[in-house]
Amino acid sequence: MNNANSNFQCYGAFRPRQGRVRLHTSVLVALAALAVSAAAISAAWARAHEWRGLIGGANQITSADLTQKAAHAKEMAQRAEKFLQEAKLAAAVPRDAGLWPSDSPWLGDELTPLVTTLGSLEAKRIAANPDWARVLTFKLHELGVRPSSVVAAGCSGSFPGLNLSLACACEALAAKLITVSSVTASTWGANQPGFTWPEIESRLVRAGIIGRLSSAVAMGGFADGALDLEPTAREVVRKIQSASAAELGASVMRPASLQESVQQRLAIYAREAAGQSIVLYVNVGGTEASLGESPAAFHLRSGFIAARPFDLSPGRGVIARFAEQGVPTLSLLHVEGLALEWGVTQASREQAGNAF
Repeated sequence: MNNANSNFQCYGAFRPRQGRVRLHTSVLVALAALAVSAAAISAAWARAHEWRGLIGGANQITSADLTQKAAHAKEMAQRAEKFLQEAKLAAAVPRDAGLWPSDSPWLGDELTPLVTTLGSLEAKRIAANPDWARVLTFKLHELGVRPSSVVAAGCSGSFPGLNLSLACACEALAAKLITVSSVTASTWGANQPGFTWPEIESRLVRAGIIGRLSSAVAMGGFADGALDLEPTAREVVRKIQSASAAELGASVMRPASLQESVQQRLAIYAREAAGQSIVLYVNVGGTEASLGESPAAFHLRSGFIAARPFDLSPGRGVIARFAEQGVPTLSLLHVEGLALEWGVTQASREQAGNAF
């Protein structure tokens, strides 16, 4: 829903033209109009507050409590980052020559056989900042996410740090997060075999840092079947998908087409929601299944996308399908702009932590 920015007409002083009876009638009409306007304003106000989760006293969170929850989310993200750094060191994962010694372990290589698209190194550095967990806690709360709210998400491997930050924010708010995760990634993302996003999630779950996030694991890439990869690389993706899904207790997605993938994802979200309403869909990265393959996808903005139909073409993705159901989206894609708007900065060499 939009921010309830309504335009209301202001009426000046009423001036009758014909006598007292006309005055009384007009006054009554004016009073009735004002009453209707007041009722409309009240209803709009209530809808806006209901959307933001401010109705229902039991679920209200004080500013101090929210700040504490946000800080907890960031601390959790920092623990996960430290764990990943140590895991990559233990596995002797080589560092790409294009990275800084102090770059976050959330960054992968520029090119591996699992890379499906090009990505910005600057964007990957910004997305690796654990402060996203803190900021997303505030943003999700602002968008109406409360304890026991159901949040659906499509998580690519392109921004693994954002996937983790979203998980931390939902846990801090005691919300239920249902994700469909992808194995493949763009350049500088989670594109190293052994450290793709589903494999990282499995490691974090084993370590007890997070609970299971993925209800299903997809291959990602073109048509959600990694069809843009070489056959040998596609087979590696299949093996990673099967192994990580088995460890996470998640479903394996093998759709025959992109639209079948969209339908499968929606069915998974509905199944895992178990009758509860989904209050928000979060798109992390440029997953084709989320964006769709119609021209409308090129016009999707990052940040908040209101729950109103914008694409009725056969090639529409999960975001458009959820919009038809009245579910808004928070799209975390063009992170440079969002970081500037929300006050998240690229971690400097000094802030990034120890080299791994």
